[in-house]
Amino acid sequence: MEKILTLVSNNNNIITPLRIEAIEYLIKVKIAKIWLNENIACDISFSTKAGNEISSDTMVRLSKLLNSFEYDWSIQNKKDRKKKIFMSDMDSTIIKQECIDEIAYYADIQEEVIGITKMSMEGHIPFEEALKRRVSLLKGIKLEALNEIYNNKIQITDGADTLLKTLKKMNIRTILVSGGFTFFTDKLSKKLGFDENYANTLEVNNKYLTGKLLSPIIDGSSKKKVLNDTVRRLKVDKNDVIAVGDGANDIEMINAAGLGISYKAKEILKQHSNGQINYTNLESILYFIGVPKIDFYN
Repeated sequence: MEKILTLVSNNNNIITPLRIEAIEYLIKVKIAKIWLNENIACDISFSTKAGNEISSDTMVRLSKLLNSFEYDWSIQNKKDRKKKIFMSDMDSTIIKQECIDEIAYYADIQEEVIGITKMSMEGHIPFEEALKRRVSLLKGIKLEALNEIYNNKIQITDGADTLLKTLKKMNIRTILVSGGFTFFTDKLSKKLGFDENYANTLEVNNKYLTGKLLSPIIDGSSKKKVLNDTVRRLKVDKNDVIAVGDGANDIEMINAAGLGISYKAKEILKQHSNGQINYTNLESILYFIGVPKIDFYN
């Protein structure tokens, strides 16, 4: 089986021949290197014997080695590399913030809300329970406050704009799916050009939040369902999907995708991903799918 290991770094930590030799020694097969961006991003191709996949122990050691080099990486089958669908989480992935935490700061209830968020992201509280508990604390907040938060607090993650523009140029369908709120996903989808977006809808009465959500609830299982439904609707394969997220709520979506990427993520999600971005930005996803720097669309 032909494999592609993609490495991504930056100008302050270039990819060196000595480190590539260390990778070759660890995986114990002959490799071939192709630069996607000289000294910054490259594909390492190699073959495994039929029916002999890289062992989980080797993958753990490889991940540790690459993290010691501070390289971001993905590994996938060469035949499955071409993608047709891109799915992304919103909070702490496409944007730098957690929207519900920003609302909590606005309302001065941040300690309780952020504490629940942290436990949920780490997998200690079921997502739906954590979401309902946090949303109940937002009762009485004016809807116009969310607009103020969006305009003044929400920041697009580095590389997201170039990523989305390039994916659109490649005719890859883009979907924003979030356990956050449609108030924000609707605006971000228009700004960045996502084809579709799915999130939770806050109940509003007389321009105030009621502390409740409208059905259905978008949780980790819902994200996987959106992926599966999209695959069926577009008549493609799960291997044609890229998915990226940062927390426990993204595990099912990451597991279901051909290329599942953890972005500056909690350890619980990294264990399920075959791509990690810890040191660079979202443009690295383009390298992961074989796009050379010269073809990035800015």
